[in-house]
Amino acid sequence: MHTAVWFQRNLRIDHNEALIWALNRAQRQNGKIALFYLHSTQDEAPWQRGAASSWWLHQSLLSLKDALSQHGLVLNIIEGTASTTITTLLKQHNIDAISWQRSYEPHLFVHEQQLASQLIQRDITVNITHDGMLTNPHQLMTQKGTPYKVFTPFYRQMRKDLHHINDEKTTPATPYAVASITFNCALSLEASNIIKPHHWQQKLAQHHQPGEKNSQQILRRFVVDRLIDYPSKRDIPAIEATSMLAAPLHFGEVSIRQIISLLQPIIEQGEAQVNQAAEVFLRQLIWREFAKYILWYFPDSAELSMNKRFDSSFWVYDEERLKRWQRGETGVAMIDAGMQQLWQTGTMHNRVRMLVASYLTKNLAQPWQLGARWFWDTLVDADLANNSMGWQWVAGTGVDAAPYFRIFNPETQAKKFDPDSLYQQRWNNTDPQPEPLVDLAESRRDALHRYQTHLKRHTLQ
Repeated sequence: MHTAVWFQRNLRIDHNEALIWALNRAQRQNGKIALFYLHSTQDEAPWQRGAASSWWLHQSLLSLKDALSQHGLVLNIIEGTASTTITTLLKQHNIDAISWQRSYEPHLFVHEQQLASQLIQRDITVNITHDGMLTNPHQLMTQKGTPYKVFTPFYRQMRKDLHHINDEKTTPATPYAVASITFNCALSLEASNIIKPHHWQQKLAQHHQPGEKNSQQILRRFVVDRLIDYPSKRDIPAIEATSMLAAPLHFGEVSIRQIISLLQPIIEQGEAQVNQAAEVFLRQLIWREFAKYILWYFPDSAELSMNKRFDSSFWVYDEERLKRWQRGETGVAMIDAGMQQLWQTGTMHNRVRMLVASYLTKNLAQPWQLGARWFWDTLVDADLANNSMGWQWVAGTGVDAAPYFRIFNPETQAKKFDPDSLYQQRWNNTDPQPEPLVDLAESRRDALHRYQTHLKRHTLQ
């Protein structure tokens, strides 16, 4: 009998618990191994991948296929739905065990649970790993037994538990002598239609090199060369001072547990300055964990404001304002630079992401969901949990929400974090510069009045 591995958000060989378990089992059983990636727009609905992240996925799968082939292993690209396609293929190829990394997006987890139930009923061994997060969401609750809704207590509890995290399970350097199974229905990547037809995607290859090999190099470079300066330089958009690991982490080209295992010795034994830097970066990783945790317990937060007072009636939809924001034609240099960077590269500096989100939701009064959807389609690192919680945080509608009166002034922020206008000059490609869409001071006053009036009205009801 044989063993299968379902690759999802773990597009790597090393530090991959699902793959290691399957390789070990196949070797013990003297069986073969079937490795596959399932492309299923039906299972992904309503959150089918955006254009930019689809490009990254395509390239990452190409890299993984090549890496596996060097070990004599074949990655099958298939299409269908988990509950029918995978079940059928396991039966056809006498596969009696399957391993995969658990998904934490609720809409994907539903399909995994359905598949697992079907397979267990057929006496197929199902091994589901949890290395996509640092901890199982069910294992981290308040003293009252309820989910955390505020980051700081979540962070404190998570930080205390991190010493339990280890990353000892890695693929041996020598390849296993295990034969691969090739599915008759397997497609080439080109035939799978993972990439969506957007001409601007051609620019992305100038800025990114997806795949485990390059992502591991990025991780090592960051820890060795840039970590020590992370606290002081991470908010400067004109330089590369952040980890650049958002997309590699989302697609599982690097493991979150691997990163923690690299940081732990630095935190425990490093000098004060690098120790502090590691702690600052660790806090950002736990913020990422918190986003996944919140989406798990509050699945509607991807589309609906967690603070129900901010329903659709609060926002003032204006199509022209939205389009000018999307095109980077607002007339505010810092905002337009960020939106142009996003369009050209499929990414945006973290500090600038907050600025463009604040400008859209507060200065322009547009629904945060429209901004989140635009990011979903144009970010190579589009992650449902991070994207949803980040937008709700800035808009003041979610957990740990920024107070409604915190409205970022992009000009003040530019003077502080881009004083020489290096970032703005690099990415502002609109010539001549358009007239400002709104007056910043006036639109700030309007936003404050709108929030105050709305909250007061709902309090009285």
